[in-house]
Amino acid sequence: MRQEEFRVWLCQVKGYKASTAGSRVSNCMTVEKHEGPLDALFKRDQFSALLGKLSYSKEDQHQSHPPRHVIPIDGDIYNGTATLRSAIRLYQEFLGTESVQPLAELVMPPQPQTRKKATGDWPIWEIPSSDTALKMVKMVTPYVRFLHPDIVGAIVENNEKNRFAWRKKLISRGIDPDFYLWEKSSCAFPGIRRYTGSKEIAYYRKQIAQDNFQVSDALRLDDNSFPKHLWSFLFRGKVFQNFGPEGYSLAHLADHKDYKNRRDEEFEIIGEAPEKLYGLYSSASNTAYMPTNLLKLTDFNSETRLLLLNKAQDLYGEICNILPPSLRVKQPAPEWNLGDFEWADPVGAGASLDSFFEFRFNAINVL
Repeated sequence: MRQEEFRVWLCQVKGYKASTAGSRVSNCMTVEKHEGPLDALFKRDQFSALLGKLSYSKEDQHQSHPPRHVIPIDGDIYNGTATLRSAIRLYQEFLGTESVQPLAELVMPPQPQTRKKATGDWPIWEIPSSDTALKMVKMVTPYVRFLHPDIVGAIVENNEKNRFAWRKKLISRGIDPDFYLWEKSSCAFPGIRRYTGSKEIAYYRKQIAQDNFQVSDALRLDDNSFPKHLWSFLFRGKVFQNFGPEGYSLAHLADHKDYKNRRDEEFEIIGEAPEKLYGLYSSASNTAYMPTNLLKLTDFNSETRLLLLNKAQDLYGEICNILPPSLRVKQPAPEWNLGDFEWADPVGAGASLDSFFEFRFNAINVL
C-alpha cells in the first residue's frame, strides 16, 4: 500500500492530526498483512469483497458469530472490526481520488506549537505525574493478595515429580514443553492456555466445526478459568465456579499472550528464551488477586508492573523461576523500592493441595 502518501493525504486533505493519521495507516497495514495487498484488492473490485468481510453487526455480536475476516482482534470484535472497516474506507477514498498527488508534492505542514480549538481531536488533559502515580500505587499495594511461598513451592515440587511424563505428552502433541515447563516452573496446568484471536474464540465456543480447526501449542484452550482453580481449591475446596472473592479479581503479573506482549519492556534476555511464555497463564507465581474498586495495577504503568514482578521475585525467587531461566525481571527505579511499599501477608498457608493435585492431574492427563 502507499503508506506515506496515504498518511500525508490524511493530514492535508482530511485534516487529521498526525497521530490519528498514523493510527489509520497502521490499521490498513494490519488488514493488508492478513487479507492481502490492498492496492491489488482495490484494482480487483474497489474493496467490495474486503468491505463485505469487514462487516460485523450488533446482531452478529449478540449472537456471538465469528467475524468474516481472518484478522486477529484481541478485545471487542465489533469495535475492532468497525475500526478496521473505517480505515479501509479512507484508503478506498484515497485510491479513488481522480488525481492523487505524487508524494513529492504532498508536504507535511509544520506542527503548530499551540493547540487550536475545534480541530475535531480529543482535548489534552493533564495526567498524573510520576510522583502522583507513586502515591496512588502505595495506596493500593496493601490490598494485593499473593499466594504464600509454601503453595508455590508445592506446585513446583509436584511439577518436578510429573516433569518427565508431562514433557513427553507435550512433545507427542507437537508442543514445545519449554513454553510451559521450564526449569522450576510453577505452571499449574502445563499445556493449557487462554484462547487468542477470533478463530480460537469461535473454536472454544463451538461456533465452528471442531474438526476444522487445529489448536497450536496447547493441549486445551481456556476462557480464563484454569488460573483460578488453584485459588478456589485453596479457599473453597472445589473447582472455580465463575465467582471469586467479593470485590477482587485475578490479575496476571507478566504477559502470557503473544498479542501486544510487553516482555521486551519488562524482561532482560540473558540467553536463548522460549518463543512463547504460555506457562505464565496458569503459573502460581504469576497471579495475584486485586481489588476491583481500585485501580488495577497490572493495567497501570510499566513501573507498577515491574514493582509487582519484583515482589513476586522476592517472594518466590528461592523456590521457583517465575520466568524461564534465560529471562530476568528488570529492576524498578530506586523510588519504587519494594521496601518502601506496604504489602499484605501472602495467603493460603497451611492449605491442603491434595484435592487440587488430583484435579489437575486428571485435567492434564485426559487431554
